[in-house]
Amino acid sequence: MPHSTDVPLEHFVPVAPTKEKLEYAELVRLDLSTYDNGPDARAELAKQLKYAMRTQGFLLVEKHGVSVETIDRQVDIGHHVLTKTPLEEKQRLEGKMKEQGNYQGFKLRNYWTIDQGVKDQIEQYNWHRDLTIREHPSTFKPFVPEVQELNEYIHKTILYRLLTLFAISLDLPEDFFVKLHDYDVHDESWFRYMMYFHDHNPEDMAKTKGVWLKGHCDFGSLTLLFSQPMASLQLMDHFTGKWRWVPYVPGAIVVNAGEMMEWWTGGFYKATIHRVCQPPADQRNQDRCGLFYFVVPNDKVKVNTLLEESSVLREAGVERRFDPGTEPTSEFYRAARIGAYGTTTLFTGKGQGVQEETVGGIKLKHYN
Repeated sequence: MPHSTDVPLEHFVPVAPTKEKLEYAELVRLDLSTYDNGPDARAELAKQLKYAMRTQGFLLVEKHGVSVETIDRQVDIGHHVLTKTPLEEKQRLEGKMKEQGNYQGFKLRNYWTIDQGVKDQIEQYNWHRDLTIREHPSTFKPFVPEVQELNEYIHKTILYRLLTLFAISLDLPEDFFVKLHDYDVHDESWFRYMMYFHDHNPEDMAKTKGVWLKGHCDFGSLTLLFSQPMASLQLMDHFTGKWRWVPYVPGAIVVNAGEMMEWWTGGFYKATIHRVCQPPADQRNQDRCGLFYFVVPNDKVKVNTLLEESSVLREAGVERRFDPGTEPTSEFYRAARIGAYGTTTLFTGKGQGVQEETVGGIKLKHYN
């Protein structure tokens, strides 16, 4: 994916991998380079994916076709956009989360409440895969051609291959989920540059117990995160309820299931609870910058458990998530979740450190 812009681009220097001994989650490492080796190879990949989704809900995807150099350049572009765009321009292009229920544009710091009145120190720039439909900041415009090329590759190649493996793992037609995430049909899936700024004050960190973003499940179908050296992402183990660190694997993509995949499978595959925490001592006093793709199905897709379609789910004895006719569309739930996230009143839930809210008639949990 060559680039031709002459815009000076400062290199974002990430932290060195931590030397501290942390309790890491043991994640499946999926070698996507074997995908084209035929049906048997895809069946083996689907088997590995199934195991990952049944145990951790997270996996690491390697040899996916995007080079480490391309990933590093994208992080540099993200750092450039988030640190060099004038505040006035950021404010003018700020996302209308509450008003429109989508993230397109900037999210500035201090928008979300983490805990006990402590606000977030996170900045984002979010964009749709079709870069022609919205205005972009001056700092982003020179890079549009190469970003557009990467958008298409991530969605049409990496995402489609993963969705095909999900379908195979559930004994569905291989293109089942691909059709529900058609590149040319509208939805509000979003790419994101995101920076966690390290300058939290000690009093705030004491209040949140070192949490930068509280435990939650993503609400879409899949989330793709290009692996980062800062140890800050943690997942909650399905079986023990214990928090474990997500390991850094250079060049890999960290993939996790969201609530809509959990609904499709009746909980056979779970939307894993995860959070972002203050890193170990040898990685503090530096910022975290990365590239993400948050995927939701096309707007009019209704999401309910695939009992008629999947023999795997029938044999597993899962229950239907919604009564037929009451299932939400992707568009409805996406708008409700984004409009409410981090700004609504939370109530004490069942279990230590659990808070609840109701969005679009659906009860959600957050974890400290």
